[in-house]
Amino acid sequence: MYLTKVDRTALAIEVYQRLRDAIFDGELPSGARLDVQKIAKTLEVSNQPVKEALNRLALEGLVLIKPRSGTHVRTVSPDDIDHLLTARLMLETFAVKRIRDLSPTDLEALGAWVRRLEHLAEERPFPFMAYNEADVAFHESLIGLSRNPVLLRLYRSLHAHYVTARGYYQTANEKTIANEADHRKIFEAVRAHRFKDAERIVTTHILAAKAALMPFQEDLG
Repeated sequence: MYLTKVDRTALAIEVYQRLRDAIFDGELPSGARLDVQKIAKTLEVSNQPVKEALNRLALEGLVLIKPRSGTHVRTVSPDDIDHLLTARLMLETFAVKRIRDLSPTDLEALGAWVRRLEHLAEERPFPFMAYNEADVAFHESLIGLSRNPVLLRLYRSLHAHYVTARGYYQTANEKTIANEADHRKIFEAVRAHRFKDAERIVTTHILAAKAALMPFQEDLG
């Protein structure tokens, strides 16, 4: 039947993806005000899916919602990037040090994300947003191996992957491919219980991300 209820969740996801893409490609620049009614009119939807999309973007650290001040695309300074990646480095290396009991299910889950990342890295055109989501999942799975739910919540609250990914967007292919092999190296080290090696690779992986973002940090603000 044609006259069936529209899936509001699916509509909110579509609006979210449109807005997220606009933020990453600069159509909605840092500091841009996001008016719910204007967005709804432009996309020819009601206000509700726009509000839901903006709430999700806020949870990812891409927009800021302030009562009486409105909603804006988050402005990120070079210091913000430095602090985010430093915190991410501390949390990930701390988690790796605490990996002990690994089940076959743990390793299969982590390995699946490695294979997913490798597959996406080969696709053309490069699917940056899908790759970034898989990258988030890989590193969250790694943190999860510490068996510390508080640590995982802290890591997720950084939104480091989403915020810093804005700096990679224009040169996404070359920057991600350069460090892609690190994911398999981390996985192989963890699988072999070579946790010091895993910690070392995680460190170089995040420091490489820091170095790669330096030329783009001013563009993020």
